[in-house]
Amino acid sequence: MTERSNAMPEDSVAMKDRIILHLDMNAFFASVEQQANPAMRGKPIAVIGSNGRTVITTASYEARKFGVKTGMTIWEAKRQCPQIILVVGDNRKYTYTSTRIFHMMLDYTPLVEVFSIDEAFLDVTHSLKIFGSPERIVYLLKARIKQSFGLTCSAGWDSVRRYKVIFSMT
Repeated sequence: MTERSNAMPEDSVAMKDRIILHLDMNAFFASVEQQANPAMRGKPIAVIGSNGRTVITTASYEARKFGVKTGMTIWEAKRQCPQIILVVGDNRKYTYTSTRIFHMMLDYTPLVEVFSIDEAFLDVTHSLKIFGSPERIVYLLKARIKQSFGLTCSAGWDSVRRYKVIFSMT
């Protein structure tokens, strides 16, 4: 992966004029687990740590409808959603999927800054010459991620990294 440098790129486009996309995978760990195990799709699941004293790492959208949230204890989650399916997290699976998604981003720009396992910033300033607009790049990336992994993501963009407004397209 290419990490964005804080130094101004040689093309001297001012930072305030650069187009930065932010891409965030939705309920990433839970969604990866649901794609790996089709029997869990559409069901309330939560990913937890491997030891006995753990908390919810992430919850599927089906579990979130019952009020299950990241950081909640297991007994709180079971109280909120008695039918919840608890899945011990598999960091290798998440890292593998994440790495493939980040490499896919490089097809749209070499300037990808990985922010977390399921989140990245992409400087697409010069990619607009090829793809036309930030909306088009977001559409193409979301479609490829959905087709390749069965996962969804949210994305926004602005002309600066610290957004004044985020246009989420979920």
